[in-house]
Amino acid sequence: MTWSWRNPRVWLVPVLALLASAALVATGSNEPIFLLLNRLGSQTSDALWANLTILGDGSVALALCLLLARRRPDLLWAVVPSALLATAWSRGLKHLVDVVRPAAVFRADAIHIIGPAYQYHSFPSGHATTAFALAALCVLGFRGAGWSALALLVAALVAVSRCVLGVHWPLDLLAGACGGWLATVLGMRFSAHTAFGLRPSAQMIITLGLAGCAVTLIAAPAEYPQTLWFQRGIGVVSLLAFAATLSGGRAAPE
Repeated sequence: MTWSWRNPRVWLVPVLALLASAALVATGSNEPIFLLLNRLGSQTSDALWANLTILGDGSVALALCLLLARRRPDLLWAVVPSALLATAWSRGLKHLVDVVRPAAVFRADAIHIIGPAYQYHSFPSGHATTAFALAALCVLGFRGAGWSALALLVAALVAVSRCVLGVHWPLDLLAGACGGWLATVLGMRFSAHTAFGLRPSAQMIITLGLAGCAVTLIAAPAEYPQTLWFQRGIGVVSLLAFAATLSGGRAAPE
């Protein structure tokens, strides 16, 4: 990990998220933009957005991090503090700032709901937090503008999907993007100065934990029926990709 605090990539997403949040509050456009995004569901495909949204599920993100095993032990170790910080951000704020969700504000026939119609604990979006935490790991941990752009695009689509599904406000998404990104920034910095997680025993424990997430995706029912096979596929691919690395040597951190 060679980036520095002065690298614009470190701060671009949080700054843009904060500026967009301020604009939403100043213009009172949180609800109008929610309604605009929510209409995408009825105009496109419920299955499309449901499958996009599970990429922000914690178990899915952790299972995908299994691909880092043996290839990037430094990033595998960074996943641990980043995940803990991201979870503290999303879960902690949900209970400190109990914002009601769109389904508790609008009539049932006024918005398009995909899946469960949650009522409470809207701020921030846990899925947006997870998606941007994972995107930050890709952008700051790997070289290549193409991969960075793809990671940011997917994270943005996951965040937008929460409005399309009718379960979050735009402000929730922006708070999740900001908090998730900074969680990874801090997590990567912590792991870079703490060699404990690079020990073979620690790497094995982390890997087994991530493998457990992959197994859960295969065995557990899906929150959205449309996503069952995609969820299982992620679990299987993650396990197979990890198995394929077992015959190779351990890669050195970049």
